[in-house]
Amino acid sequence: MNWRKVKAVAAWLHLWIGLTTGVIVVIVSVTGCILVFDQELFDLFHPDLVNVHETGPVRPVSELLGNAQKVIGPEKPITDIRISGTGNSYIFTASKVNARKDITWSYFSQFKYYDDIYVNPYTGKVLGIIDTRYEFFNLTEQLHRQLLLVKPIGSFIIGSCILLFLVMLVTGFILWLPKNIRQLKKSLSIKWRARWKRVNYDLHNSIGFYVLPVAMIIAITGLTWSFKWWERGIYKALGSSKPVVLLRSAPALITADTTGNHLDEILDHLMFKLRGDYKVIGLNLPEGSNHSLMAFVYLKNPTDGWRNISYYYYDARTGKQFDQIEHAGKPLGLKWRNSNKDIHTGRIYNLPTQILAFLASLVCATLPITGFLIWWGKRNKKGRKTRYRKATHRSKVRQSLG
Repeated sequence: MNWRKVKAVAAWLHLWIGLTTGVIVVIVSVTGCILVFDQELFDLFHPDLVNVHETGPVRPVSELLGNAQKVIGPEKPITDIRISGTGNSYIFTASKVNARKDITWSYFSQFKYYDDIYVNPYTGKVLGIIDTRYEFFNLTEQLHRQLLLVKPIGSFIIGSCILLFLVMLVTGFILWLPKNIRQLKKSLSIKWRARWKRVNYDLHNSIGFYVLPVAMIIAITGLTWSFKWWERGIYKALGSSKPVVLLRSAPALITADTTGNHLDEILDHLMFKLRGDYKVIGLNLPEGSNHSLMAFVYLKNPTDGWRNISYYYYDARTGKQFDQIEHAGKPLGLKWRNSNKDIHTGRIYNLPTQILAFLASLVCATLPITGFLIWWGKRNKKGRKTRYRKATHRSKVRQSLG
């Protein structure tokens, strides 16, 4: 193998892919930095919506649902409930996707409405409503995932750029590889006292090398939201033939006794089963002719390193559980898929990995900028040399003409 040719090809790919995708990489990386701590920042900026004081027993969830529905109006039926295991407010979500004919090129055309209603579980008081379509952290996520464009378009653009970014990471590593030990020391350090061009080069070359493994993990996990074929490929690599279908249909009724609202009964059964060992309970309420209520539970204290999520399925007509997918029995592919977002954002092992993901994203945001400055400096240097040669040639011509 001619290593010089390999490096030449790598340099060409690295340069032109970088110039082509640089702006998108900066946008994705900066928004990624914010999203690493989006939950903490949201709680910090909205304490009046999130924080509640325990003033007595928790009200029945059906009562809280009724209060939230009354405030938002019957024309916006609530579809989801999120119950915090840390004593914060309950969140009731009312959302509806627009008909396909009404969706244009913009992200904002996708939803007819998307509201989160925050309710104090101890008093039943509605604390506030947020139109999630225009909420800052949701907009940041939509910019991160699809450039605020409609999903098929924006997600494809982001995914394509991140695929090319993976190529840049590989070619960057090839270009970084030193010839000897002396060069290795230079490649691993930053010469802070040198001229700014050298410092800029070291920031691109050395810091880029240090974040390479984390950047690759972030890119690989991020592509899951852009390309179904990528997601299926990871499933297969982990031994699963295809993604697990999480939606379940309630079985046909044997008896006709379906009177009453069984939401409180369902939640009581779930609470008894969990015995307080949960971070969040999410309830997807049944819609239309599907009478299945799915509860997904983020459990505390994972024992195998994955995000600990279990699913429980209830018949909303009777309040009886008819199926479940517990974390311990999930295939490896589903354990990964449930953990993918936490791996992507660094939440998988809490603050240490969040900080790691934040720093890696921050460095990734600088790489197109420092890389552009390196290219621009070389371009100007070549231009100056060309102008100098031309000026020297003209001077010699004049001298020869006397």
